[in-house]
Amino acid sequence: MAKFTFGLLLTAVVLSAAPITYNVDLTIGAGSVTGFIETDGTIGTLSSSNILNWDLLLNDGTTTFTLEGPLSGSNSGLELVGVDLSATSTQLLFNYSGTDDGWALFQAPEPGSGRDWFCPSTTTNCSSGATGNNLEITGAQQTTALSGTQAIGNVAGGVPEPSAISLMTLGVAGLAFWKRRASC
Repeated sequence: MAKFTFGLLLTAVVLSAAPITYNVDLTIGAGSVTGFIETDGTIGTLSSSNILNWDLLLNDGTTTFTLEGPLSGSNSGLELVGVDLSATSTQLLFNYSGTDDGWALFQAPEPGSGRDWFCPSTTTNCSSGATGNNLEITGAQQTTALSGTQAIGNVAGGVPEPSAISLMTLGVAGLAFWKRRASC
């Protein structure tokens, strides 16, 4: 039984959450950002390594540009500063009132290039715009001032299955197997 229990615990450590795709639909000034951001399923504070992909259509009111992540065409990059980007199983959140001068800059062709970008931020470091959501396409900038923690993306349809449910199912199956084996 000790070997079986150890194997069950080892299996629990290897399991990870499934990727989560958050739909983005934001109005920023006279423009908008629509599309998706996909994470590795991490719940809580996110780092840039937790962001797997994105496809974001920027619209400044007259011009559009699509930022594509590594799995969607890879025409842009991500720079994530601070601890203001977080996720739940249903929402991608940004804390606009964070005190760490944080931001999440999605920019083509790469962060720092000074061209086409979307940036939720706690400061005006992303732009000369506002603390909040900012976007720019070929020099035309749009901003919306925001404070507090707000959703920048939502899961469409049902809630993805948390990894905890998978682990619980595996545990129950293991106990049933153990009980059946013990009764033989």
